[in-house]
Order: sequence, then C-alpha cells, then structure tokens
Amino acid sequence: ELSERRPTWPVTFALEPLTAPEVERLLPERIAGPLRERIARAAGGNPLFIGEMLAIAGDGEVVVPPTLQALLAARLDRLDRGERTVLECAAVEGEIFHRGALQALVPDEPQVTPQLAGLVRKHLVASEQAQVAGEDGFRFRHLLIRDAAYDALPKGRRADLHERFAQWFTDHAPRVELDGVVGYHLEQAVRYRLELGQPVNGGIAAEARERLTAAGRHSLLLLDFGSAAGFLERAADLVPAGELDLGVEIDLIDALSWDSKEEDALDRARTVTSRAAAAGDRIGELCGRILELTHRLQMEADTTGELETLIAEALPVFEAAGDGLALRVAYRAIGESANIRAEMDRVASAYEQALSYPGPAGRTALVGFQSHARFHGSTPLTELLAWQDEQDLREQRSYWLRAHRSGALARLGRSDEARALHRELTAELTERGGAKGVLAALIGYGLEIELLGGDPETAIAMGEESCRLRDELGRWAELSTTAGGLALVYAELDRLDEAERWAARAEELGSADDAVTQMLWRQARARVLARRGEHGEAERLALEAIEVGETTEDLNSKAEARADLAEVLALAGRVDEAAGVAEEARARFEAKESRVRAEQMRVRLAELRAEAG
Repeated sequence: ELSERRPTWPVTFALEPLTAPEVERLLPERIAGPLRERIARAAGGNPLFIGEMLAIAGDGEVVVPPTLQALLAARLDRLDRGERTVLECAAVEGEIFHRGALQALVPDEPQVTPQLAGLVRKHLVASEQAQVAGEDGFRFRHLLIRDAAYDALPKGRRADLHERFAQWFTDHAPRVELDGVVGYHLEQAVRYRLELGQPVNGGIAAEARERLTAAGRHSLLLLDFGSAAGFLERAADLVPAGELDLGVEIDLIDALSWDSKEEDALDRARTVTSRAAAAGDRIGELCGRILELTHRLQMEADTTGELETLIAEALPVFEAAGDGLALRVAYRAIGESANIRAEMDRVASAYEQALSYPGPAGRTALVGFQSHARFHGSTPLTELLAWQDEQDLREQRSYWLRAHRSGALARLGRSDEARALHRELTAELTERGGAKGVLAALIGYGLEIELLGGDPETAIAMGEESCRLRDELGRWAELSTTAGGLALVYAELDRLDEAERWAARAEELGSADDAVTQMLWRQARARVLARRGEHGEAERLALEAIEVGETTEDLNSKAEARADLAEVLALAGRVDEAAGVAEEARARFEAKESRVRAEQMRVRLAELRAEAG
C-alpha cells in the first residue's frame, strides 16, 4: 500500500503474508474452534487485520471493525476506475474467481488482463489454480478485501452481475458442480431485486429453486445432510407465497432429521401441516401430520398407534387422488411403524411399495431400509448379500447397505472381513464429519460384530459410544435398543451391576410398542436374576421376552431370547429343559444362517446334554 501512495520513492519492498504457523502464534488461546479458523482465513496472513479483528472478536462471529472497514474502503478508492470495476465484479464470483467470468461480467472493459496484472502488483489478488477447466484462476489475497469490494456494489448491480455469472458458469463449469453454484447466484439475483422492490423474472426464480433443489438432493445421496438442508431450505424459501412444494419439504425434513436436528425436522413438519391446512390442501395437511408423527417416533415411540390410525385415514384419500408422492409418504410411515414392532418382512414390503412410486422426492434411504429389514428379518443372510449385489452400484456403496453387510459377514463367521468393512465405514463417516445419527447407528453395529468376533471388551466400548451419541442427539427410541443390547453383553461377562443399570435404562426409555427393546431388557435382567439365584422371576422375564418375540419377524432376536432362557433354566438346575430350549435357539440361528451363534449353541447343547447324563 505504501508503494501505491508513494510511487516515486526509490526503494520499494513487499511483505509476504504470514504463514499458517505464524498466524497461529499470533492468535491467543482464548480464541478457539471455528472462530479461530474464521479469523485466520479472513485475515489472509495480514497481521494488521488479525489484530483489528481480535480487538472486537465476538462469540463465534468475525466482526470487521469500523477502522478496518474504513482502511479497506480507502484502499479501494485509490484504485483507478478500471481496476476497481474488475475487483468488484471479481467479488461476485467469490474468494476465487476466473478471468473468463470477469470478461463476461464486464464486457465493455477491453483491458481485463492488464487490470488484473495491476491488481496482482498491488497485492490485492494473486494467481490461483483454476476451478474451471481452460481458465486462468485468481484469488483475493484477503477475504476482507473481497467482502469490501462486494459491499461497495449497489444491490441492483449485484443482482445483474449474479445473473450474468450464473449464465457464464452454466456454459463453462463441469456439470457435477453446476446446480449449487448456479442456484446460489440466481437466488442472490432474485433476493436483491425483491429487497429493492423491483419486479422479479419468474423464470429466474423458478430456475434458482430448481437448481437449489437438485443440489440438495445430490447432497442427500452423498449423505451430506447439513449441506442438503441448507440447499433445500433456500429452495423452499423461493416457493411463491401461498404455495407448498411438498417434495422439497419432505426432503428438507429428512435432511434435518439425519443431520440430528430432530426438533427442527419436527417444527418443519408442523409448518407443512399448518400451511397446507390454511390453503385447504387436504393431501398436504395429511402428509404433514404423518411426517410429524414419523419424526416423533425418533424421540417417543409410543406414538406408533396414533401414526397407524392416521395412515389408515390418509391412504384412501391419497389413493383416490392418485398422488404418488403422498402414497410414498404413507408407505414410508408404514415401514417406520412396522420397524418399531420388528415386523421386518412388513418393513421390506412397505419400503418396496414406497419406492414403486416414481419421482425424486422422499427417496432417502429407501433401499437402505429394505436392506435393514432383510438383515433383521427372516431372510437368510446369504440371500441378503445376494440381494445387495443386485442393487445399483451407488446403493451398494451406501452406508446402510455396507453396515448390514458387515453385520451379516460377522454372523456368517467372516469376522476379519466384517471388521475391515466396519472400520472402513466408521473412518469414512468420521472423516467427513456430521451425520452423527448415522455414525451412532453404525458404531452400534460394531457391538455385535466385535462380540461375535470374540472381543467383548471392544463390543462394550462400541455399545457405550453408540449410546453416548444417541443420548447426546436425543434419539431415545434408538438409545433404548442399544442400551438393551449393551446390558446383555455385560450380563454375559458376569458384570451384573452394569448389566442391571443398562437394562433399567432400556426399560425406562423403551416404548411399549418397541418389541426388540422390550425383549432385550427382559433378557438381560433375567440373566442377572438367574445369576443371583432368583430363578422364578428370571424365568418369568425370559418367557415374556420370548412371548414378545413371537409378535415379531426378527428371527435372530427370537433365537437369542431362547438362548437366554436356556441359560436361565440351566442355572436353575433344569438341564434337560435347558437343552430343549437351546435346540430351539440353534434351529432359529440355522434358519437365519447366523453360523457363529448356531455353532456356539451346538457346543452349549453338547455341554448341557453331557451334564444331564
């Protein structure tokens, strides 16, 4: 800057930006986490910028002080008209921009290249690897300079430039990147014109909404739920007043839920219900109510009966209207309800029916839930793996299908493969961040994988971590089931106090409709009581678990309930009866092809028969 103000001075020098380690040393320890990262990024290695921002650092926000704003504005004012125009137009694309885009934004400026060279000499911009093939890339030396240049543009001019950039990007960028970027720039053009009270081109608004919706759905496929929610919420905001885009709302609610924002998802569903009711949209209102109850199931599974009553009311209305999207909502909800009751074959059928209705909305994890139903239901494990192999390659790479595959491999006795796949999944998901609900479920599968692999201590660690995450997220229905499974592992290890504590947690949180949880806490407590010599109460609970299991289609859980009853009877000295029940358990493990447990039951059965004489 000094050389700009005193160009005739004989000696010039340039100070390079501070390196990342040098910036770290400048930032005090009190500035931590995201705020620390934002200050470092915004300052771009300029110690003055760092100092000024630190002086008024807020709670998690990077605030540009008035003194720094004035300094940046003054520097922009000293640029000649052509350089300033180029810098302001570059700011529309963002921190990184391209020469071709600039030429499209300032078609009347023939000197774009010399102006850029001047801005490079003045250390306002620098060369950068292009993000668009065949282009020359540049970046602002400091993000604050970019923001100052952008803020200097009148809103009407910003709107025009965003619209023109969207067209340039459409013509030049790779297709995979297109929707999110183009949608953002068209959205900005729409918003600025609305703020100015200017007429908005309906076609541009519709394209912005379409692009943002497509970007959101692409993010859903990638399980990038935070990004998906952001795109879809902005798309929903562009829906004309008095209208409701049910497909966008459904996908937004899914994204919020999977992003562990259950309360936000529930609030959005309530909004859908109220807006549809106000507009006299009966189908939209019923869908909103179904979505409300479906998402309440994540926190309070006692709503199952209420949901089933509502579905019975809504289905004839949806069928009469021939509304495929509404029918998809209904059958997804049927699957959710059946899953709580562990009616796994019905779960698979419901999600297959949901998938039969064409359209892009409401497709999140439909194939994954079919895989879930086959893994937990009556389908033999080799048939599950064969079914997975028949699915679209993109579906085969989904977290859900691979999680079930790792569990199936563990049950089949292919422990090394199961562990390797499970480690790959958890590392992949942890590295990407977010999606804590998916991570909690995935870690929960590790409990059984490690137990079947002969490492109960690691199994306990997996169960404890899954419970911690679910507790943190408030996903009580899922937590209750994992807590019950963890209680059983502790009981197996004779750590009776811990087993009793987790069984109590499962009982406390588990809905009366949640069949598997109701089985698990009874099985765990029965094992504990039997070890303590309370054989009558232990047998009663073990028999109740079997009775609950008979209402389900979860073949493996039915087998485990009988295996636990066999141990209760054996501890009571009723060895012949125990052997009979152990044989029933073995037969069910065999039918499911749960080979590790079937072999363990064969060994136990031989021990019981030898003991009986």
